[in-house]
Amino acid sequence: MTQTLHRIAVIGGGTMGAGIAEVAACAGHSVLLYDISAEAITRAIEGIRQRLDVRVGRGKISAEQASELLGRIAPATELNQLADAQMVIEAASERLEIKKALFSQLADICSPSTLLTSNTSSISITTIAAGVKHPERVAGLHFFNPAPVMKLVEVVSGLATSTEVVEQLCQCVIAWGKQPVRCRSTPGFIVNRVARPYYAEAWRALEEEVASAEVIDAALRDGGGFPMGPLALTDLIGQDVNFAVTCSVFNAFWQDRRFLPSLLQQELALAGRLGKKSGHGVYRWPAEVSPELAVAAVAPENAAKNIKRDVVTELDDVLLLETTGETALALSVQHQRPVVVYDHAAGDTVVLASAPTNPDSATDKAVYYFQQQGKKVLRIADYPGLLVWRTVAMLANEALDALQKGVASAEDIDTAMCLGVNYPHGPLAWGEALGWGRVLRLLENLQQHYGEERYRPSALLRQKALMEMRHE
Repeated sequence: MTQTLHRIAVIGGGTMGAGIAEVAACAGHSVLLYDISAEAITRAIEGIRQRLDVRVGRGKISAEQASELLGRIAPATELNQLADAQMVIEAASERLEIKKALFSQLADICSPSTLLTSNTSSISITTIAAGVKHPERVAGLHFFNPAPVMKLVEVVSGLATSTEVVEQLCQCVIAWGKQPVRCRSTPGFIVNRVARPYYAEAWRALEEEVASAEVIDAALRDGGGFPMGPLALTDLIGQDVNFAVTCSVFNAFWQDRRFLPSLLQQELALAGRLGKKSGHGVYRWPAEVSPELAVAAVAPENAAKNIKRDVVTELDDVLLLETTGETALALSVQHQRPVVVYDHAAGDTVVLASAPTNPDSATDKAVYYFQQQGKKVLRIADYPGLLVWRTVAMLANEALDALQKGVASAEDIDTAMCLGVNYPHGPLAWGEALGWGRVLRLLENLQQHYGEERYRPSALLRQKALMEMRHE
């Protein structure tokens, strides 16, 4: 099966197809760009031309290089024209029946040695390959948008995909200047599966009116170190697209509650409030989102006495505790004194919540304590696990579940989440740094609070927490 891939065929003249064609042509391949619509091909090539003109204007490439790159892309209006391609990358509509029909035709048209790959983000590679001649050469090659810019490519193995084909595709991706990660064909592959809690926990917080959308996004962005808040990100992706992916993963996992879609997001999609592309989603676009920071507190007398800063801080009669998944109210009842809980902070912003029975002075002391350290403070309602901690714990738990089930290696999972969705840390490395025992405790407390399967710890998390305890 190993061969030199001189001619690449790309099926689909949309955003992803055009981007992939540009990547292949930039790497020196002769590229055939096919679409059932001749107009779509024309638009795609013109879009590539415009992007190259911008790069020429910025001095990134010469006009001659841009012209040569465009000269390597040829339109194809008949599927038979792809017969001589050594590899086909399908980036057509995300509909199984369309993909199965295409791959069946390609298997008849192309050589038995031609690599047949799909850019699908959610459809099973095993299902696409079923019934195709020589299914061992069928694989997933999932690029991220925009393909010319994003480094990550998920190389996905179906049940019949040969290891030789996977290795050849990985070498090809590396030659294109991209970073491949290997994974099995399971719902959502790596990124779209492991990332679900990032959106789901934000939607839950918004539904329970814990804080405004601006504060929730600021907490994850400025407190957690994520490049964009989850709600703003769903607006950018498109509420219809993000909701459809969540539903796809939810149903593919036999409606596992871990992937439960949001009714509030469904309402936005039904209303046509799709985010940036419609001008209105969670936010109005163009938007300037500014977090609602807490009003600066007046310094109370005898403000802070730090007893054990890394475990518990006493501010006179107030206990200041990092969240472990219990509400401030539950802790206040347990300790019989005012309690303020605070979130994991990766940056200069701290999220905190007070027990509703606390006097205002208790919250003021906590706010002042963090402001004295140069921190910005976001206040939210009393909410178990707050916002950053519960999100990171859920991401780490999902990554562990994928690891335990052999979806991908630990290294590839963390690489995928850092390069595919720009997380500040891979969820496995992040969970280990925070402490597996702390992650387990937080999820167990969330599960007890809600009485839901959604927060059940994975078996591998329990094992890692025990091993961590053994080495302490």
